[in-house]
Amino acid sequence: MTDDLDRALRGTLSTAAREAPAVPPELLERVEAGHRRMRRRRATAAGLAVAAVIAGTGAAGAVVRSGGEAAPVATAGKLKPVTRADLGTPVKVRERWPDAVRSLPGRLPNGRGLHPVELLDDGTLVGATWSSLQRPDRLWSYDLGAGRASAITDIVVPRGSKIFASDITVGGDRVVWWLSYRVDGRDTVEIWGAPLRGGAARKLAGMRGAEVSTLLIDGATIVWGMGDGVYRMPLSGGEPAKIPGTDGFGIVSWPWIGSPVRDGARSGDITYRSLRNVRTGERRNARLAPFRGTWSCSVTWCAANRPDVGTAVQRRDGKAGRLLTAQQAGPPASVIYGRFLPYFPAGPSTKTHVLYDVETGTLLDTGIRRHNEVMGRGKNDRDPRFFLTGKDVTTLLDLSKIR
Repeated sequence: MTDDLDRALRGTLSTAAREAPAVPPELLERVEAGHRRMRRRRATAAGLAVAAVIAGTGAAGAVVRSGGEAAPVATAGKLKPVTRADLGTPVKVRERWPDAVRSLPGRLPNGRGLHPVELLDDGTLVGATWSSLQRPDRLWSYDLGAGRASAITDIVVPRGSKIFASDITVGGDRVVWWLSYRVDGRDTVEIWGAPLRGGAARKLAGMRGAEVSTLLIDGATIVWGMGDGVYRMPLSGGEPAKIPGTDGFGIVSWPWIGSPVRDGARSGDITYRSLRNVRTGERRNARLAPFRGTWSCSVTWCAANRPDVGTAVQRRDGKAGRLLTAQQAGPPASVIYGRFLPYFPAGPSTKTHVLYDVETGTLLDTGIRRHNEVMGRGKNDRDPRFFLTGKDVTTLLDLSKIR
C-alpha cells in the first residue's frame, strides 16, 4: 500500500500498479491526499504524518538562486519576498551529486512489478509485489548484482481488512509492517514481522484502533504512532507500551515527536507547533510570521503555501523567513528530510521533480520525470530515501547525498 511516500511511501506513495490502466494525472494526488488523511496517522507528518506531501515539480521555468549563496534572511518573525528576479539557474542534481540518483529495476526477473521498500548496503533491493492496487501479497529480496530474487515471506491479509500491509520497514535482520481490519464493528491494528533472510511472517502485536501514523525500527525497538499517542515494543514482539506524555503527539523525526497533530487544519494553524525529544526531554516551540496558510513544521523548518501568494518557509525560531512569490503552490507545503521543499515553477504541468533547498536557497532539478506520483514524506523525516516509479524502472533519490 504505502510506502510513504513513505514515512509515504517509504514514503512514498507509488503510482498505481504498473499493470493497471493509465490514470488521469491528478488522480494519484487525490488518492495520496485521502490516504494521508486516513493514515494520519499523521497524523503525521508529517506526515510520515502527516502529511506532508512533497510533490515533485518540473524543470520548466524552474529557477532560484544557484551555487552556495546564503538564502535571503529576514528579521525574526518576518517573511522576505523572493521574486522571480531573485531566482537563478537550478542546479542539476545528477551532475553535481551523481550518487544521489540511481536507477533500479522496476520488475522482478519473473516480470512482476516490484514496489521498493529498501536498498541494503550489499546491493540487495527489498520490495513487495501487489496482488492488486496497494495490496502487497509478498515480500522479496532481489540481489541486483546476481540478478536473482527470492521470496522473503507471504503477507497475511486478515478477514475484514481495511488497510493492507503499510509502512513496510527494514531494521537489523527483520522486516516489519502494520495492517488494520474491522470485524464485528471492532477496528484492530496489528503489527507483523518476518526474518529478512526469509521465513513465515508472524503477528507481533495487536491492539484496538483503525490506523497507525508512522512505524519505524529504532535499534531493537519498534516505534509507532496512533491517534492517542506514540507506542513502542521490542522488535521481537511483546506487549505494546505507550510512551508517557505522548497524548496528542505524532512522530516527526524520531526521536522528535510533535503536537498538535492536525488533519484538515485551518488557515493559520501550525502542525507540530511544539516538539519534544523523547530521549533527552528537550522541547522546542515554533514562533512564526503571521501567514494565512496552514503551517507544517519539521524539527528546524516550517512551510506553508497559498495559491494566490506563494509558499512561505521559515525556521521555527522565527529566523530566515522567506516568501517564494514565484512558486506555483501544489499540495500542502512541507519540508522533508529537514531541508527540502517541493517547488512548482509551472504548476501541475511541470515535468520533473524539483526541490528547493531551504538551507542554501538553491533550486535543485533532480532530472527525475514525474509519472503521476506524489513524492511524499518518508516513514520518518530522518529517512532521506525516496523511490519514484516509472513503467519498468524505479529511480532512487537519496537526499543524504546532496551536500
